[in-house]
Amino acid sequence: MATDFRIRLEAKNEGLEYQDPFGTYRFDIGRDGKTWLVHLPCAKVGGSPQHRFTDEERNRILPRVEADLRRIWWFGIWPSSYNVRFVEHGQGS
Repeated sequence: MATDFRIRLEAKNEGLEYQDPFGTYRFDIGRDGKTWLVHLPCAKVGGSPQHRFTDEERNRILPRVEADLRRIWWFGIWPSSYNVRFVEHGQGS
């Protein structure tokens, strides 16, 4: 099965870009220890800089972003993987 999406880290791992046939989405990301923090809302290229997901977008995109970030391993003295947490900003403001 061909992959119909692409995910890449940007700007020294401070941003993440997700692209599929429906559009390109840019997320601010960071880390808190061994947890990736993915900040929502994201920006949609050609759309809103504060893009709120539809249910369909949320169900399609967020599991893919989570799986991609979880697969990143650091092979130092002790191998470790990372958790992923989506952080909602601007609720009620």
